[in-house]
Amino acid sequence: MSILYHTTGIVLSKRDWRESDRVYSVLTQEHGKIEMVARGARKPLAKLSPHLEFCAEVELLIVHGRVHETVAGVERKRSFVGLYDSLTKSLVAHHVLQLVDLGTHEREVDRFLYEEVKNFLIFLHKAPDLTSERAAFVLSAFALKLLSLLGYRPELNFCLQCLNQIKPGEFHWHALKGGVVCRACIEADKEQWFSARLLSDDVLKLMRFALSERFADLLRPRLSGEILDQYHEAVEALLVAHFPTIPATTLRVACNL
Repeated sequence: MSILYHTTGIVLSKRDWRESDRVYSVLTQEHGKIEMVARGARKPLAKLSPHLEFCAEVELLIVHGRVHETVAGVERKRSFVGLYDSLTKSLVAHHVLQLVDLGTHEREVDRFLYEEVKNFLIFLHKAPDLTSERAAFVLSAFALKLLSLLGYRPELNFCLQCLNQIKPGEFHWHALKGGVVCRACIEADKEQWFSARLLSDDVLKLMRFALSERFADLLRPRLSGEILDQYHEAVEALLVAHFPTIPATTLRVACNL
């Protein structure tokens, strides 16, 4: 027996299915991520697909069947038209939604994650045009916040081993273990921490800033090329070590036009 229900969601991705249908992955407030079929969505005169193609928050009427969830109705609740002011902002939005899709499992409800994604899209909608460097920084900052929400928050203030507060210039970065370790602990057990890498104070400060500040504040700091390169290496190493599915492209390359 089929059940009809309403929900609010943000479309994360889509893929073609069968001859004329599409499957949409949608992050919802009430049910977590769901996959739903839009019948005939690939046909030229399809009524539902135009509301699902553009980045927006939508109200959905869904039929819960024995095999598939099928979308029966859709109404746009909030549009983020500012995302299409520039190709760079569109790329950032696309890759953010892709990260959320790759990092979440179906039917795991997380209202904090939903609000974070929506707030990011609102920020990006209102933001001025972004340079490729700024766009990559913003995307990496979202990746850090997403890792934190998924349970992989990196430790950036205290040593992973002795739990003492780290001192400037007296620490290394260990992506696999998820944080910083003080030099004394490394010296005490070199075998355990052999893969820890040097990280400058400025890069660590930038990571702390990206993880803790509001999205709008990500437009403020000046970005040095060398510091930004190290920052991206650290964030991407964290993604490779802990993200459920490794993205196909690096965060830096994703924002290059």
